Amino acid sequence: MIYSKNSGLRLSALGLLTLSHLVPSTIQAETFDTLTVTGNRMQTPALLAPSSVVTRAEIDRLQIDDLPTLLSRQPGIDITNSGGVGQQSSIFMRGTESDHTLVLVNGVKWYSATAGTPAIQDFPVSQIERIEIVRGPRSGLYGSEAIGGVINIITREGEGEVKPYFNVGFGSDNIRKAQAGIRGGDENTRFSVNLGHYHTDGIDALKTADPDDDGYRNKNISARVSHQLNDDLELRASFLRAESRVEFDVASAPDADPRNENLQQVLEVGGRYQVTGDWAVDLQLAESRDKSRTEHNRQKNAEFNTRYRQIDIKNTFKLSDTQLINAGFEYANDHVDSTTEFKQDSRDNRAVYLSWAGQHQRHHWLISGRHDDNDAYGHYNSGSAEWGYQLTEHLQWVTSAGTAFKTPNFNDLYFPDSMFGPSSNPDLEPEKSRSISVGFKGEHDWGQWGLSAYHTEIRDLIVFEDIPRNVNEARIRGVEFDLDTQIAGWDLGLNLALLDPEDRETDERLIRRARKIANISADKTTGRWSYGASWKLNGDRRDLAFNSQTFQTEEHILGGHGIVDLRLAYRVNPDWTVRLNANNILDKDYETVYNYNSLDRQVMLSVNYQP
Repeated sequence: MIYSKNSGLRLSALGLLTLSHLVPSTIQAETFDTLTVTGNRMQTPALLAPSSVVTRAEIDRLQIDDLPTLLSRQPGIDITNSGGVGQQSSIFMRGTESDHTLVLVNGVKWYSATAGTPAIQDFPVSQIERIEIVRGPRSGLYGSEAIGGVINIITREGEGEVKPYFNVGFGSDNIRKAQAGIRGGDENTRFSVNLGHYHTDGIDALKTADPDDDGYRNKNISARVSHQLNDDLELRASFLRAESRVEFDVASAPDADPRNENLQQVLEVGGRYQVTGDWAVDLQLAESRDKSRTEHNRQKNAEFNTRYRQIDIKNTFKLSDTQLINAGFEYANDHVDSTTEFKQDSRDNRAVYLSWAGQHQRHHWLISGRHDDNDAYGHYNSGSAEWGYQLTEHLQWVTSAGTAFKTPNFNDLYFPDSMFGPSSNPDLEPEKSRSISVGFKGEHDWGQWGLSAYHTEIRDLIVFEDIPRNVNEARIRGVEFDLDTQIAGWDLGLNLALLDPEDRETDERLIRRARKIANISADKTTGRWSYGASWKLNGDRRDLAFNSQTFQTEEHILGGHGIVDLRLAYRVNPDWTVRLNANNILDKDYETVYNYNSLDRQVMLSVNYQP
């Protein structure tokens, strides 16, 4: 069996960091007017892969304050949560495992090297400028983790006249939030500095523990700056830090008063140099950190501090007005500093990648390939090929095939032996996948839509059988549809995913994944008033849990659910806005992880100042 590990707009304007910073203007041609840097790792005529973007305006409209909930409203993404805001949350994109989605912050890989997943519950939504999401394999461009897709979180940017802003809010479960910042810029320099704070008393996370509120607090800061030194050279830097504290439940230790003190930090500096009119070089130096300290009765119980460092050198060559070549070298190092003495505390990864994107008449294509050399598993090759054909002015046919992989984490490879024997396996191979996809994209005066069907096979999945082993295989077949349109002044959004995630060994459904996911939203602005509603629908899901009474693993089917959110905003004047939202207005009781509570009805009132 396989055990789980730890109405967006179309992606028409993506960027890996600051969009205009990465691809020099002199290398651009008129046909390359759509920025697709996250999806293709360079600017190309079009992004063929299914994709979506969440803008700051979209975030403010939805009035959602935690990243797991925000991501769950996007096409093809299923999220599980273990007990409310700040509790462990996992991403299942296109039915793949929770560690099969690559998450970037300003283009920098962000995750825990020990757990293999990022702590998305700790990322402050208040610091986000936009989120760019590409679905489908991307290891040929980015390497490990990009089996289900890539999520790139862009922090707050600055431009225009220098202005401050702030917002404060109060809500259910004693929620208190505040954010303030200052942003601005001109044609040469742009900057942004932002501070945020979020607090909630929380809900009771675990149903079988002593009933209590498990609170959460998050303090955060972000900053970004870029400067154009001359026509050929631009420099940039970005920084994010979030410190959080979350209380949780342990059924076997009801008097332990457990909590985690967590730190998430991402730092990036880089520059772009225009070597010639047809050749640009981009250099990035980056570091991301994930630190978790577990306390029982305010005494340290365990600590895991992981650090990821990266050097990336990317060359973009313009072959013609409609063709680009991207060639790069990447070096990365993972390091673990922990109270647990891992057998190895560091590993290196070296990679080269090459991609070719172009357009000829009605044809669009992207071909990518990458070679990774890793201390843990040796050499691995991955790649993908995508082709789009413009059937009509408004309708495009797209097909693709790709391979991807996931590196074993430090827990699987190097966790110390216990008194009962080995707990890890240094001989593990990467988890590997092959995917094919076909679909259509439509862009019309009345809106835009996309339809895609995909088939993914994953082999060498890691499961724990006395020690971790590469033994399992999975097959995932799915169909996705998303639509954005406007009718009678209403902005309408719909996305739907139907999938069949199957364990090939047992023929059972993969755990914690719903077969049916849908999101419907409707919003309208009338004068100074804006109002809207969202309806999220999830089918049932299968979960496994260990029963301490029988000492056996038991199967549970968690029922499907529908969540209705309502929102209202009033613009007092051009600078001041008051917002009110009610989430889960019908007070549905549901689970996405067995035996863990989910948020009940939540109400939030906020005041926002934005000149």
